[in-house]
Amino acid sequence: MCSVGDAFNIEIQALDAKWYKCGDCDNEFRCVSVKTKVECPSCHSENVSKQYKEE
Repeated sequence: MCSVGDAFNIEIQALDAKWYKCGDCDNEFRCVSVKTKVECPSCHSENVSKQYKEE
């Protein structure tokens, strides 16, 4: 048996994802962005507003 990419003993910390809503297509999505402008993954519009933070 061959194993590639051993996934044991990996600690993943929680990401600070925030909820956004697109003003053009009403898509709601979570995003962890380092960019200053967030764009909708569906229609690629930058007309998005921050909703709330998931706890």
